[in-house]
Amino acid sequence: MPPPSSRIPTVDALRGIASFCVAWFHFTNGNPAFLPVGFLKSSGQYGWLGVQMFFVISGFVIPHALYKARYQVPQYGRFLAKRIIRLDPPYLADICLVLALAYVVPLIPMFHGNPPTYSFAQLLGHLGYANSLIGKPWVNPVFWSLGIEFQYYLLMGLIFPLLVTANRLIRLALILALLLPALLISRPSLIFAWLPLFVAGILTFQKRIGYLSNGSFAAGLALVFSIIWAGGRIGGGAAGLPSAIVMLLTALAIAFVTLRSSLLNWLGLISYSLYLVHVPIGGKVVNLGARYTHGFYSEITVLFLAVLASLVTAFLLYWAVELPSQKLSSKISYRRP
Repeated sequence: MPPPSSRIPTVDALRGIASFCVAWFHFTNGNPAFLPVGFLKSSGQYGWLGVQMFFVISGFVIPHALYKARYQVPQYGRFLAKRIIRLDPPYLADICLVLALAYVVPLIPMFHGNPPTYSFAQLLGHLGYANSLIGKPWVNPVFWSLGIEFQYYLLMGLIFPLLVTANRLIRLALILALLLPALLISRPSLIFAWLPLFVAGILTFQKRIGYLSNGSFAAGLALVFSIIWAGGRIGGGAAGLPSAIVMLLTALAIAFVTLRSSLLNWLGLISYSLYLVHVPIGGKVVNLGARYTHGFYSEITVLFLAVLASLVTAFLLYWAVELPSQKLSSKISYRRP
């Protein structure tokens, strides 16, 4: 785990917000039988935008980390090894948790539904974050975004030197080249449809290291905003004004705001684990509680228990698996050419 001084409080806080928003979306809107149309259901209606926040954050964090490490393309293998060691153990642990629950829960007498039927190809696809590419369902629906993130890592390790070259025209051409595919490729399983969100983070990175003036940064974000709003068809329908606004606010917050909050920073620390476990844990609480709710107070109680169970499980996953993975990943240093 990086020392506290190397962390950016605003990024941690935004991670916490993004993860909680996605969890709240699934708790309030994931089960059609839970919550009538009203305030509680509407409160989570746009929580899915937390994924867009994560993409902007990753767009910033990855080149920022590579810049501090003085990364060069010959170190590509080490970069991928660091990312895999950092992210895969919690991911694999969550897969085991999902599978265990999938086979244990049907043994409970009050369970309503059929036992799972997983194919070998479906499970194998998870090892390469490839299920969306091969047309197989994920065992956890949030995994699709991890597949997009992994594609971004593969891309960033190759193009990073062009993002920090002294030649301004090359940097500009690269940004335009990254934005163009969003207008041509709408397949949501490929990163091209999501690149404008990552580009917003890249522009923020370039702004923070002094490669962009305020005017150039504003012009770049305006272009990204226009592409997302006007019809890049990100995610097969996720483009639009809400996505564009969240992109803009996230980028501006990273660039100009210092956000310190003990609660949000703590949520940021466990945000990856919370993102992984909130559906199999909190979702199960909601599905069970939906059978016994008879009004506002019982609905609030179910939501509270779903959040509490997810946070406790996320902290345990963070402490037992994610934190050791972070420490192991940090031991892999980039050799200086």
